[in-house]
Amino acid sequence: KLFRDWVRQQVADNVPYDQFVRTILTSSGSNKEHPAASYFKILREPTELMENTTHLFLATRFNCNKCHDHPFERWTQDQYYQMSAWFAQVGLDRDPASGDATIGGSAVEGAKPLFELVSDRKEGEVKHDRTGKVTPPAFPYTATVSAPATESRRAQLAAWITSPDNTYFARSFANRLWGYLNGVGLIEPLDDIRAGNPPSNPELLDWLTQQLVDHRFDFRHVVRLICRSRTYQLSLASNRWNDDDKTNFSHATARRLPAETLLDTIYRVTGTTPNIPGVAPGTRAGQLPDSGVGLKDGFLTNLGRPVRESACECERSSDLQLGPIMALISGPTVGDAISGKDNALAKLTTDHSDDRELVNEIFMRVLNRPVSEKESGEALSMLGEISAEHTALVHARDQRAAEIAPERKVKADARNAAIAQAKAALEKTQADLAPVLAAKQKEHDDRIAALEKAIAGFDAALPDKVTAFEAAVPASQT
Repeated sequence: KLFRDWVRQQVADNVPYDQFVRTILTSSGSNKEHPAASYFKILREPTELMENTTHLFLATRFNCNKCHDHPFERWTQDQYYQMSAWFAQVGLDRDPASGDATIGGSAVEGAKPLFELVSDRKEGEVKHDRTGKVTPPAFPYTATVSAPATESRRAQLAAWITSPDNTYFARSFANRLWGYLNGVGLIEPLDDIRAGNPPSNPELLDWLTQQLVDHRFDFRHVVRLICRSRTYQLSLASNRWNDDDKTNFSHATARRLPAETLLDTIYRVTGTTPNIPGVAPGTRAGQLPDSGVGLKDGFLTNLGRPVRESACECERSSDLQLGPIMALISGPTVGDAISGKDNALAKLTTDHSDDRELVNEIFMRVLNRPVSEKESGEALSMLGEISAEHTALVHARDQRAAEIAPERKVKADARNAAIAQAKAALEKTQADLAPVLAAKQKEHDDRIAALEKAIAGFDAALPDKVTAFEAAVPASQT
């Protein structure tokens, strides 16, 4: 949560993207006081840190060249271990402020302290898997490094990654911004920049990249450029010339809301207060710091919320298969929101007796726009169908009830007669057994009384028997 809150504050403060990344990669000290240091708590091995860092900030998948040179791209196996070496001297030690508090842990790996001290050590190397030799750190391609060689390895790596002339860094972020805002990146997937996966519009991506660099990585500047563009402002409407266009951005791309946003929207539309287990009532799904927090019916998981185990964009799914569809149509989360005591939709139906007004109010609440004449007509037709179908179902139910009424009476009479017969048989059996049970009970009581009398006689005679026994035994044996 501390790390998440820190990231949100960095975005709110419009911290330049390069500065934001440098802070993460060079953060030292306790992750309690320096939340950015939490980046090193989960990915603890140099190779894992390298794979995640290059994937996240350079949109380059170095894990493909771990065991051998990449068969189709420029990256080599040597470069994999050279890049990993930049993280070989990261130190992690328990922060006393953590106390006994731990986080994580499994049958394979033990839990780690909640707070740890991140530092740069003087020792620590990476061995090449094929040669078995120590591999010194090196960069896979040239970019200006502003940090001197005397700085820590992390500082040198951060300077190289965030360098203005490191085109992978600026290019990957510009592509992500375009993709997040328009639904489709200029390079897809967003985190897979390589020669074999060229951009759909290289000139546009080059221009956005240069804008980001020229304005000192001010991401709001690029967001503003994109949002003010004609491309971003196009509607979903298409024509026969561009109906199947998925490359030239000639119309907006329809996309489903992310799982968290969709859940928050459901609560907002219905007016019901969110009540997600493990967090305070009213907490929005978009505010959840941990992917382990969710609803019992798995709504967020069904709708594609990622487990956050990697930097891959593929973790989040926007598919609508049977599970997600059923969760939206008849799942308990949606049902509870609709049936909540604060349900605003129910209040709308009470406040608006005119169906046309009601339909318009629902459109305003859900879509934030008035209903069109065509949509209104279709909605009113559906409402009419619902009323007619309800009337037909009630009639069919009553008709069927009348048809089976005689048969039900016959079966009910037979059932009642069988119950009465069984009850009479039970009462007769109980009456027949009563004398037998009474005799057995008397026999039981008499035996207990006799045994108790025998025990009392034994206890009364015991002192005299003990005295006689002791008198008969020679003194040498007592």
